[in-house]
Amino acid sequence: MFQKVLSFFNRPSLPIQVLSDLHLEINQQYLSYEIPVCAQHLILAGDIGRLTDSDNYREFLRRQTDRFKVVLLVLGNHEFYNETFAAGLEKARQLEQEPSLNGKLVVLHQKRYDVPGSCVSVLGCTLWSKVPSESREIVRAKIKDFQKITDWTVDDHNAAHDSDLAWLRREIQSIRRENERTEKWNPKRSILVVTHHAPLLQRTSAPKNALNPWRFAFGTDFLSQVPDGVKVWVFGHTHHTTEFKEGRVKVVSRLHAPQD
Repeated sequence: MFQKVLSFFNRPSLPIQVLSDLHLEINQQYLSYEIPVCAQHLILAGDIGRLTDSDNYREFLRRQTDRFKVVLLVLGNHEFYNETFAAGLEKARQLEQEPSLNGKLVVLHQKRYDVPGSCVSVLGCTLWSKVPSESREIVRAKIKDFQKITDWTVDDHNAAHDSDLAWLRREIQSIRRENERTEKWNPKRSILVVTHHAPLLQRTSAPKNALNPWRFAFGTDFLSQVPDGVKVWVFGHTHHTTEFKEGRVKVVSRLHAPQD
């Protein structure tokens, strides 16, 4: 689960370690959980813990920034538990500025990060799923987000999805235009997208969950709507480790949570 999964970009390869869904809030594991170092860069693709556990969450990140060159953090739904969405975002912004992390934490909330010394651009956001109208009631009843995130509604959830997806499309198009202007003898940028929620419904969850009525809380079928240019898409949330090709995009999930 700790392998260097992202070593298939153009040479020179860029090994990046990926994990998600640690759920360190369970039994307060922030100070005891250890990640073996297998690469210089670490992606944490959401549901690492709760931002309300401020001191312990920060200490966990401090230990990682001491050991990794850069830690890239996408916020999962659990990050916002026990507070409002806005308050959680503010806590995440404060973490990014935390002196003890030495500028080595990058919070990927609608943010692009160009990996120094490479041609890899990382685009990251939560990418909340899109809940269709016919599934609103079952999703609201089954998914704890609507009880655990203060004042969070299905409308808020869908609006956040629309905002994240619009941002992603703009950024991908922007990088494509950059590549078109790049001289042919210079390397073009490769795009790695990191989200918490899944970019597809099929093959991103355990087969037994593929058709459950509240599956729309975990992912959305929109990969075909994303402009060309993405090489790798990393996600979490579904508690299902997988790796497959969808068109030209390598889709990857690596987690520590118990698989469903």
